[in-house]
Amino acid sequence: MPDGLTQRDHLQAYAKATGEMPPELIVPPLPGGLYAIWEIFLQLHHMRGAGMGPAAINAPDLLAYQQINGIELNPWELDCIYALDQVALKAANQK
Repeated sequence: MPDGLTQRDHLQAYAKATGEMPPELIVPPLPGGLYAIWEIFLQLHHMRGAGMGPAAINAPDLLAYQQINGIELNPWELDCIYALDQVALKAANQK
């Protein structure tokens, strides 16, 4: 947008000013099986390194996470986390 803010920023400002939630900001709940993957992704996302920009979540990060937490993610769960990471990196690079 011309002012440098995103559409989401404008919608959030509108919601705060009016007390009305625009439909674009209403997010449906995650299906039960995806909630755990989302939580793991958020934990990894907040621990990611950065240099010139955010670093991708990589295999050593995932291995360390699993070892620390005493869990073993299956290939489908790992694929989901990698896919979420790609979306997050793309969004960060568009800012």
